[in-house]
Amino acid sequence: MAFEAPKVAFAEAENLPWLLLKDTPGFGGVDIPGITCKFFGREGVGPWFYLVKHEPGVRVERHTHEGDVFHYILEGEWLIGKSKKFRPGFMQFEQKGLNYGPITSGPQGSLFLAIYDRAPNFIEAPRDEKEVAPDSDYEARVA
Repeated sequence: MAFEAPKVAFAEAENLPWLLLKDTPGFGGVDIPGITCKFFGREGVGPWFYLVKHEPGVRVERHTHEGDVFHYILEGEWLIGKSKKFRPGFMQFEQKGLNYGPITSGPQGSLFLAIYDRAPNFIEAPRDEKEVAPDSDYEARVA
């Protein structure tokens, strides 16, 4: 019998273990040292909601995911590309297939929410796009 996506899901962060990224459901075993996650869903089913912690100076290379993603920084800061710094309260939405980054966590690391519309499945950017720094993609938008 196949699992159905839950209609309602409950989880409390204090009751969830911190997992290494490579052991976190949905990321396909990708290993980036210094990243731990709390997964609020059920493996293979979702919802794909994570609390993510980066140690100071962690760098996540330019990449994309198989679906859309929201990030919301709770603590610390990110440097995206070569010069764009973002702090708590920053929300980022990326559409499926957009290569973004690199992202480097600041000297105190970072803590953020990551919400995906399906299992994230980290996909590295093609070699010719790895060092692109799309600063214009990260300009603040006024609603």
